[in-house]
Amino acid sequence: MERKWLKILCNLDLLFGSIILIVLVFITCAAVFMRYVVKSPFLWIEEIQAFCQVWMVFLGGSVAFRLGNAITIDIFVDKMPEKLKKAIGYLGDLIVVLVLIYLIIQAREYIVQVFQRSGRATPVLRIPYSVIYGIAPYGCILMILNYFLYRYLPKIVREVEIGGGDEE
Repeated sequence: MERKWLKILCNLDLLFGSIILIVLVFITCAAVFMRYVVKSPFLWIEEIQAFCQVWMVFLGGSVAFRLGNAITIDIFVDKMPEKLKKAIGYLGDLIVVLVLIYLIIQAREYIVQVFQRSGRATPVLRIPYSVIYGIAPYGCILMILNYFLYRYLPKIVREVEIGGGDEE
């Protein structure tokens, strides 16, 4: 039972990202139907689509890092001596972390400066833009955590993947 809860907790980004993708596809199809068949388009569709797309990118990035689907150029590194491979691996780790920390800082500052202080919200549904874009820093933090889990503790990652590991 404990392992099942751990799997669910560690895969919340995948669960929410999947739900958001389903919502995005459904509302987009409904919007096309409403616009071209019923001739009565949804006025709020762009707001919900933007919300879904931003959240999917950052939650999906977290899942991609956890599953080892980050972009790599292995062909060059595979041909190098073992010590150089290791050094380049650590350099890659440093670059990933620095870029994501930079994104965390910039996204947070942007959200606070542009959206929270101004209180801007979407025109129709009045969703605060800070809610739409607020996932960015948290998504980057999840990406860093999942990157290091996949890179240095792959056994743990495999155990908590949905459907992975031994069932109790």
